[in-house]
Parts: sequence; structure tokens; C-alpha cells
Amino acid sequence: MAKDKSEAQEVSVIDSLRAGVERNPTDVNQHLRLGWTYYGEDRLDEAIRAFQDAKDRFPEDIEVLYALALAYKKAGHKKDALGIFRTVIKAAEVLDDRMRGTMLRRLAIGHVNVLERGDWDLRNETWERK
Repeated sequence: MAKDKSEAQEVSVIDSLRAGVERNPTDVNQHLRLGWTYYGEDRLDEAIRAFQDAKDRFPEDIEVLYALALAYKKAGHKKDALGIFRTVIKAAEVLDDRMRGTMLRRLAIGHVNVLERGDWDLRNETWERK
């Protein structure tokens, strides 16, 4: 019984988020909420579709790009993930918010390193205290 209620609530939340995207298609946050909800539920094909739809509408939004790259990575689509993480790295370098750009750039580089070498290996991207 509890499982049925939980599944019904999950469907209700996703239906509500889909409706939000339909009502407000130009609100990037609506798209991100839907994608992250699918991602959190491990519904990766749906997360990828949601983030890809957001990317089609907001092609330069760095959060959309990063989310799509993470979904591709988690789904095992290494080539797609690498390409988008590299786009995030370049986009992060020109963000007005330099701190945010630096953090997103480091995270994206770390993911690229993991996908290519199996290690975050961010020593060159961070300074070490001695």
C-alpha cells in the first residue's frame, strides 16, 4: 500500500513538472527541475531527453549543459558526456561570475579526467597549501 502511494506521488510530481514546462517553456528552471527529478529517480533516458530539450531551447545555458553531461555520464554514454563536458569547460571560462565559472570548470575537468583516465586528477587546477 505504501509503495503504491509513493509511486502515485512520484507520478504526480513528474506530471506537475511536465505541466510546468508546458506552461512556461521559456523558464529554464522548469526544464532543469524536470530533468533533475528524472535523474534522481534514475530514469536516465527521460532525464537525457528533458535536458536535451532544455539544451535545444537554451543552447548556451551552462547549467543545462552540465546537467546533460552528467546524465550522459551516468547512463554510460561516454562520448556524448565528454563532448558536453568540454563545452562546459570552455563556457565556464567566460562566465561573468568568475567564482562560479572556476568551480564549474574544475568540476567538468574532473569528470573528463575520470572518463578518460579513471581519476579526478585536479592537481593542476587547484593550488596546494604547503
